[in-house]
Amino acid sequence: MPEPRNPAEDSNSTYQKAKNAALRLLSYRSRSEKEVQRRLQGRFSADVIDRTVSDLRRQGLLDDAAFAKEWREQRERFRPRGPAVIRQELQKLGVDREVIREALSDFDASANAYQAGSKYAAKLSVEDANDFRRRLGGFLHRRGFEGDVLGQTVEQLWRELAT
Repeated sequence: MPEPRNPAEDSNSTYQKAKNAALRLLSYRSRSEKEVQRRLQGRFSADVIDRTVSDLRRQGLLDDAAFAKEWREQRERFRPRGPAVIRQELQKLGVDREVIREALSDFDASANAYQAGSKYAAKLSVEDANDFRRRLGGFLHRRGFEGDVLGQTVEQLWRELAT
């Protein structure tokens, strides 16, 4: 006959499995707290998930402010987007609005628009100014740049490439 199981041992075993699953997720890239919670739901109880997230937060492995800042920096470096798109991505990942606001506080939309548009603009023909402006403007708009930043970037790249 099997020995009776200790509920505390079961709880610790389940917690350890949840923590290992969370650590595995974090080994690929940083994540928001909500993202880790969502990924653990359905596999573990709410109590185990809360304990896991709280322990990871205490250990400095889950930090939404650092995550949002890192997300923004990665976007700026590799796939520039406008602030509205980055805000939307972070909201989708469960980051609090105030944390997002802080992460985007010194965002340079002009520099990001220029970086995003310069590579694409180099591929465009400068034979037709209207076509160039329409295509580049659409490209930048799809990446979340708007208004003056979009217009100024298109004009700056047009001047650089047309001369």
